Amino acid sequence: MGTTYQLLNEVVVPNIQVNRILVAINQADVAMKGRHWNEQKNCPDEVLLQFLEDKAESVRCRLSEATGVKVVKPVFFSAERGYNVKKLLDMIIDNMPKERRKLAA
Repeated sequence: MGTTYQLLNEVVVPNIQVNRILVAINQADVAMKGRHWNEQKNCPDEVLLQFLEDKAESVRCRLSEATGVKVVKPVFFSAERGYNVKKLLDMIIDNMPKERRKLAA
């Protein structure tokens, strides 16, 4: 995660409008080395779910502390398994700016 935070701090935050920054955490199915993933229900069990919730909050807080930027709580998902993808898309749609960026002349 160190490289991710460095990228966010040094590239994303200085160059992208704050209201356009959203964070998502992929590979929720392999967190905790794949343990606690319920294959039958295609979702995390309570242990993994709590771990993912804590990780999302930790990322949000760490980004805020490092950059001063307050982002919405990151969504965790699994693109491979289709888990929480709807929640990810909802987050993107819900946080779209109302107006387009003005083009530089």
